[in-house]
This record gives sequence, structure tokens and C-alpha cells, in this order.
Amino acid sequence: MRSVGGVLLLVAACGVSAPAAAQSSVDEGWRLLLDADFEGAVAAFDAAEAETLTRADLVRILEGRAFVHFASGDEDAVRGALVRLVAVAPEHRFAPETPPELRERFAELAGREALELSVDVAVADDAARVEARATGDPGGLVRHVRVGARVGEEGEWVTAEDEPLRLPYDSARALFFYGEALGPGGAIVANDGSREAPHLRPGEDAGGELPWGWIGLGIGAAVAVAVVVTIVVVATQPSDTVPTAPSFPP
Repeated sequence: MRSVGGVLLLVAACGVSAPAAAQSSVDEGWRLLLDADFEGAVAAFDAAEAETLTRADLVRILEGRAFVHFASGDEDAVRGALVRLVAVAPEHRFAPETPPELRERFAELAGREALELSVDVAVADDAARVEARATGDPGGLVRHVRVGARVGEEGEWVTAEDEPLRLPYDSARALFFYGEALGPGGAIVANDGSREAPHLRPGEDAGGELPWGWIGLGIGAAVAVAVVVTIVVVATQPSDTVPTAPSFPP
């Protein structure tokens, strides 16, 4: 086991302070960590993972676990926490005061295959099938995979979890879709699109030929513009360049 005092000084140096009153199990876990109650901190982090979490909450839990296990000298648990932290936040940066050993391990793991989610769409007959697949999750971070889709701008969102989504679909209309990988507490740990910024499969007519009526209007407009431009050019030419009838002396 490493020096408890050294680890607590490290956590304080990293800018982490215990909340005056714990607002969640995540806060409680960090408070117990600062009190050197490592078993209590682990139990609090376990409880937090059963609550509703944001991605930021989950990152705090995994970082806290890494500190706890590092202080306890549990190398396997340290690696497990870092693997999961890399999966959810490969861009994470520890404070400069973090032991080089932890930062180096994290950097080494971050260079490996990243957690990714990809969504596939297949259209057949009068239905669409939307499916998502997660890859690169060595830490078992992904608990569920959810997909969502809607037909047209006015359509309602339909979702499915841990199974493909099938919905009636007219291929002439646009299809909006996305996928999310959910980790502990429902935190989104990877996504391919989102409800706010979904992928778009255009309707089959979107890129087709324009109706002849619209083409005729376009040609007419182009001719009108050309005529106006010609008139403007002639009207703005210098007077000495405009031919005039010859004049003869009286």
C-alpha cells in the first residue's frame, strides 16, 4: 500500500476538494477518498453507478477509482479503472501533480483501439431497419446500445434498446437516425449522431430530376436576367463609344 498521506496530498494538489454536503454518491465517494476511507469510497462509487449519471459524472467516478486503487496498491484494479476511463474519455487529462506512473499508464492505454459506435440503416419493401454496434470496449463499459429514428421532419422519434429498430418507411421520404452506447447510470459513453444532430438518409426523390415546370421557370428567369443585364450594360457605356448617325456641315 502506498502512503495514504501522499495520496491525499496528491488529490488535494489536483484541485479536488470535498463538498460541504455531499450532493450525490459521486461526491460522497470523493469525500470518503479524502478521508482515507478507501473501502467506503469504493462502495460509494459502486452506488453511484446504479444512479442516473452524466458522462462527466462517470469520468469523476473512474478517476476516483483510479486514485483509490493506486493508493491501495491494487495494480489490477488500477488498470481496470484506467481502461474504462480511456474508453469513455480518451482525451482526459490528469493534473500535472498526478504521479507520472498513472499518467504514463493512461497514455499507453489511450493509444489502443478506442470505443466506437456505428449505426447501419437498411431499407427493404416498406420498412427501415436501424442497428448500432459498439466496438473497442475492453473494459466492459457499455451496458446498453440504443438507436432512434424518425421519418420526415414532422415524424415522432422511435427508439429501441439492445435490438434493431424496425419502423414503417416510405423510401421517398427522409429518414433521420442516431445511435448511443450507454454505460453505468445511463451515461452516454459513445455515440454516432444524436437526437439533436441526427444522421440523414435523403428520400429517393431528393436528388432526382426537377419537374419540367420548374425547369421552364428557371430558363425563363435566366432569360429575363440576361435581358436586364444587357440593358444595363448598354445604358452605362460611355457616350463616345455609342455609334451615332453621321452629321454633315450645312
